[in-house]
Amino acid sequence: MNASSRGRGWLAAWLAAGLLGSQVPAFAQETAPSTAEVVVAIKRRAQQILEERRRAKRLRVSWDISQLVGYESNPANGPDHIGDTYFEQSVYGTFSKKLAPTITWQGIYSGSYDNYVEYGDGDYMSHTLTPVKLLWQPGRMWRVDTGADFNITYYPRSKGSNYRDLKPFVGVRQNLWGTWFQTARYEWFIRDYISKQARDGNSAETLSNRVDTRHRLRYELGTTWQEALLKVKQEWYSHDSNDARNDFYDAQDYKVTASVNRNLTEKFSANASYSFERKNYEHRPVTGITAEARYDDTQTWTVAGTYDFNNTWSFAPSFSYKFLDSNEPTGEYVDTTITGTLSARF
Repeated sequence: MNASSRGRGWLAAWLAAGLLGSQVPAFAQETAPSTAEVVVAIKRRAQQILEERRRAKRLRVSWDISQLVGYESNPANGPDHIGDTYFEQSVYGTFSKKLAPTITWQGIYSGSYDNYVEYGDGDYMSHTLTPVKLLWQPGRMWRVDTGADFNITYYPRSKGSNYRDLKPFVGVRQNLWGTWFQTARYEWFIRDYISKQARDGNSAETLSNRVDTRHRLRYELGTTWQEALLKVKQEWYSHDSNDARNDFYDAQDYKVTASVNRNLTEKFSANASYSFERKNYEHRPVTGITAEARYDDTQTWTVAGTYDFNNTWSFAPSFSYKFLDSNEPTGEYVDTTITGTLSARF
């Protein structure tokens, strides 16, 4: 090969390399973003994160309005079974705002009015306001909430039952292994009966209103199994009153409840529960017996469901059966309740 041929070969190789070299960057420019595009994408993502944080910090409001129609076989909870139909209108509102990445404030209002067709003494109106409820979630495993409820309840035809109360509370939830979780809660309330005087040991009314206090502890253990939510809850409370007539209202109460909830279809969910409650009165005497205080055992079976028509409307039927057994025969009763509730959420 002569020099001119070798020169032409090197020239062809150089031109081919240049051509390929010019094509590779062109191809890379079409597939890889430029520095300016990367900067724009980063800014766009930062703006999205900022908007998400702003939305999380905004005040969120939701309302539930319900109309219930029910029949109760023994609304007076007495030995005579006299049934009656009743209606309940209720409203429930929540307000929430994120104060910090792990702290959320909530305000809650709930109100209801129950009206019996014939059993007028059972009519009542109740309002509960929780102006401050703080939720603290430091991680995925723990959640703590604390706050206080203010309640006032009126009985238009039974004014001696009217009361107002204050109930501070604190609770904690822990996620355990798998789908298991546990919760614990402590509540204390002080209840002032607006139109009812406390009695002394001789059953005479004093100048002071009747005032009750209660300490309550709750513990709950739950899990999800076969798409069903299973829970067992244990409750205990100690009730004390300044009404000194045989310390009529002082009692210790123990209650255990087992429940199961499962979605049967995309729109319908069902739940069932059973509870057993033992109430030991400290000094309330039993008729004809002076050495033994009264106790009550209450068993309750409940079956209920919820059908969601859409994101706003739902209907919830329920059936419950309650039986109270006592060493005071005059206090025993059976009560059956059937209800249907139509609710709207906004």
